[in-house]
Amino acid sequence: MKGLILALQFLTRVPINIGIDFNKKNIGAMLCFFPFVGLIIALFTFVPTIFLRDKISMDLLALLNIIFYLAITGALHMDGLSDTADAFLSNRSKDKMKAIMKDSTVGTFGVISIVIVLAAKFFAFRELAVQGFKWEYIFIFIYSKTLAMNAFIYFKSADSSTLFKTFKDSKNIFLINFMNFVIIVASILFDYKVLMYLIIEAIIFIILYIISLKKIDGATGDIIGAAIELSETVNLFII
Repeated sequence: MKGLILALQFLTRVPINIGIDFNKKNIGAMLCFFPFVGLIIALFTFVPTIFLRDKISMDLLALLNIIFYLAITGALHMDGLSDTADAFLSNRSKDKMKAIMKDSTVGTFGVISIVIVLAAKFFAFRELAVQGFKWEYIFIFIYSKTLAMNAFIYFKSADSSTLFKTFKDSKNIFLINFMNFVIIVASILFDYKVLMYLIIEAIIFIILYIISLKKIDGATGDIIGAAIELSETVNLFII
């Protein structure tokens, strides 16, 4: 339960006022609950679609989807997206890019990236609202968190990423691989075709990782957040 609570506190803004030690054991358990938190985020995001689809316009429904998504995540991954865009598109040295990612100020490229992704999500959610809620939508969010869980363990961390190193040092390979197995089996039992979304998201994660290796010698929490946002948005369009 400690791992689940930490995962909810880290990835969402669910008000859980329970103090839990941020030690290696608990962090390792927390990572294993990332996919489950992805499920919770997905269900909350689609609450308007499930209950209000026949009562309000599709535009308003799409806007509510975005509001619900930002409300439960606290725009956590949007912050990572903006920091990554500011750094990688700055055309600066490695040290300067690392400094930009640590800077809390949002630059021009960060603002542009957020606007583009939010606009893309709006149009994607609107189209999904027209189609009506389908359970396969949920897997998009589960997969992104599953890939994040693996990225924190298997990706090389940039020297500047203290948080990434903390996660990497707390690794529990057996439990994480077990969760990978559970997710794949659940996907096959539901409909093996949804694994296409996992492949698409994995490609996006890997591409960003390759870029990060070239830019700053490794990945950071911000880059993982950017990968989550971009991979989810792409799949929301494809689905």
